[in-house]
Amino acid sequence: ITDYTAQGRSRPKNPVDLTNCKDHRAYYVALSRATTADGTIILQDFNTTKLTCGMTGHLRQELRELEILDEITTLRVEGKLPVSVAGIYRRHLL
Repeated sequence: ITDYTAQGRSRPKNPVDLTNCKDHRAYYVALSRATTADGTIILQDFNTTKLTCGMTGHLRQELRELEILDEITTLRVEGKLPVSVAGIYRRHLL
């Protein structure tokens, strides 16, 4: 099955062919569908540099922004968010 079809599904045995995965999202979806690590069966060799070469600049930026939003949410829930931080949408907060 494709990575798109596999999203949201869990399986006890998950045979995967990673040779056609285009980016980190496709690898994540393919490798995370098994209910256990032992249930993941990699069918053939694949280019490991796609998993070990580091994140793209866009992904690093996304993770930084998510950390900021997490901190804003925590401060808001605790009632410690400064009044100067206003807005409910991402585009207004970042």
